Amino acid sequence: MRSLIGLLLVVATGACLAAEVYRWVDEKGVVNYGEKPPADRPSRPVSTEPGGTIETGTLYGQKTDPAKGGATGGAQYPQAAPVPAFLPPPPALVRGMDFDTYIRLQGGMTEGELLLRAGRPDHESVDSFHRDIVKSFYYFPTTANPYTTVVTLRGGRIFNIERIKKL
Repeated sequence: MRSLIGLLLVVATGACLAAEVYRWVDEKGVVNYGEKPPADRPSRPVSTEPGGTIETGTLYGQKTDPAKGGATGGAQYPQAAPVPAFLPPPPALVRGMDFDTYIRLQGGMTEGELLLRAGRPDHESVDSFHRDIVKSFYYFPTTANPYTTVVTLRGGRIFNIERIKKL
């Protein structure tokens, strides 16, 4: 029984690979593709075979030519140093929160509305309070805006907003 199922799968795979694809333009000017072309429209077969190759791994996108001893044009480039498996993330830039944004925040706003108006916070903490999730979003001071803004969300809505001046 297993050999019969395997034989059927091989035959079905071969039939799928042998199918032809046609291209035609309908009366609205839309290009269509399909296995069966319409009788009332001119169509042409489309080749589904891969047309080209993609070469990767050469320095500066140059093709290698072994007869010339490396990259085409005879130029020799030093080998690049191997990239370490783990790179530490770059330090995040502190964006802070402008006063204009701060005065437009209200209690009861959703988290999505807060993120839309103020952007991603500089730091975020998540706590649990009974059945609600409590998040605190911190917007740190910058040289142009010396205030730390802490927005506390409970259940996905703004519960408390604090703005503290840090020198």
